[in-house]
Amino acid sequence: MGGVPEALGTLMDENHALLCEIGVSSPALDGLAEAARRAGASGAKLSGAGRGGNLIALVTAETQEAVVSTMRAAGAADVIVTTVGESQR
Repeated sequence: MGGVPEALGTLMDENHALLCEIGVSSPALDGLAEAARRAGASGAKLSGAGRGGNLIALVTAETQEAVVSTMRAAGAADVIVTTVGESQR
């Protein structure tokens, strides 16, 4: 089963913008989201309660390293990489 990651990235960006409008983001999360996008993430959005919480960035194998290093340089307290894909049975 495949998906359309590019469409998901756009939806993540739109959702983050809406969360900013209702005041649940923070300048720190907004900066990290923008840094992730500049480094090659297809999309980025806050997750959880916001206000210094968590950010999810959608990356590919090709953009992962650049996004991780850019987020660290931009002040991310920690970066956890999770791979999602087909099951290896």
